[in-house]
Amino acid sequence: MPKLARYEPNRLQINKRRYYVCDDFPNVPEGCVLPSVTTIASACSPPGKIAALMNWRKKVGDEEANRRTRNAVDRGNWLHGVLEDLWNGEDVNCHLDSHPNYVPYFTSISSFLEKVDSPLLIESAIAWYDNARQIGYSGTFDMLAKMNNGDYALLDWKTSYKQKPDTQLADYRMQLGAYVQAIEQIYDIEINEAHCAIAIYDPDTEKGQEAQVVSLSAGELAMQAGLMVQKTQQYFFDHYPGGMPLTISMDRGA
Repeated sequence: MPKLARYEPNRLQINKRRYYVCDDFPNVPEGCVLPSVTTIASACSPPGKIAALMNWRKKVGDEEANRRTRNAVDRGNWLHGVLEDLWNGEDVNCHLDSHPNYVPYFTSISSFLEKVDSPLLIESAIAWYDNARQIGYSGTFDMLAKMNNGDYALLDWKTSYKQKPDTQLADYRMQLGAYVQAIEQIYDIEINEAHCAIAIYDPDTEKGQEAQVVSLSAGELAMQAGLMVQKTQQYFFDHYPGGMPLTISMDRGA
């Protein structure tokens, strides 16, 4: 496979929602501003999910909820940094030595990493666009890789205190489907599988376990991509003036 272009567009934060300025993607009109996958998923969440989150915050208290949220962001950023350096052939000991309390997350995910043959793209942005309906979305995926079985796969890394029940995995599955749909549109390649590996360790009890892996086949990815398109259509109808994407012109200087 020829070397794939890596994209890193400008990002905007509008009303606590993330958007990408899609200047360089071959499949999107220049300057088109598209909402991120996570922004769409959050805005189109069913009322029950929002209520459950509010109930959890009420149960544990704001201070504990904020602590766990900060910890989730910090450990997630740390793990992504470790894996990015690892696949780029760099020394990861600086990461392991600087945050020994996070090392169990790396240990949790290590056995899954053995299934990866080689990375094709690491931390690259995507954008999907439907010209007929003039809707689209954007985001950043963790890794596109060739697996030991010879298939190309999308890989996503997450962390958790404990194994997640199936009812909490819907957004993860849709995210995988959304990213694969965009990757196939941008690069004209076929992705046969996708995996979300969730590293598990509870620092309060100091108990961890092997990563929980959510895997989707090509057929399952297509189904999740269809669901993402539906939510994208809903998001544009609810949040975009006239249901049309915004466009801006970025000054690239002299």
